[in-house]
Amino acid sequence: MAIKQFAVIGSARLTDEKVIAISREVGRIIARMNANLVCGGLGGVMLESCRGFKNIDSAGRTVGVLPSYDASSANEYIDVVIPTGLDVGRNQIVVASASAVIVIGGGAGTLSEIALASQINKPILLMKNTGGWADKLTDEYLDSRKNTRIHHVDDIHQLPRLLMEIVANQHVYSGSINSGHNYELDSSR
Repeated sequence: MAIKQFAVIGSARLTDEKVIAISREVGRIIARMNANLVCGGLGGVMLESCRGFKNIDSAGRTVGVLPSYDASSANEYIDVVIPTGLDVGRNQIVVASASAVIVIGGGAGTLSEIALASQINKPILLMKNTGGWADKLTDEYLDSRKNTRIHHVDDIHQLPRLLMEIVANQHVYSGSINSGHNYELDSSR
């Protein structure tokens, strides 16, 4: 069975100590689950969640999907560097690689990742009280298609249970956006 992967997305620049602490704890939670942490590989939430991940002995790895071809731009806590040269197009790879997408704060780039995750049916977990889009989004779904539920996580201690439930109940789709052409893949194949 393949190792689980969780994407951590959010603010590229952090100054709020509370958000830094939450980012690190999210990384530690993923590490304790022996899962991979997938992110954009740069600073802010990406760096702090990977730093937290590295504080735990884990079978998982940190994966940085970089916007440039410059592998040296990855933060120091990245185990697997994927230099894409795709700029913001790498956002699709980040969310598509994950079983669920965890949002901490976030600006326009994070919003694009949330929209992409919704379109390809990836569960979205908003870490509330971290600012940005994690706090601005308040509905249960991103739009009327109701592709995937948005989970509002008010307490970091809820996160491990939610991630386990999502993994246990996850459906794998064909990979196209949910425009009526998706079909659920038969997991027995």
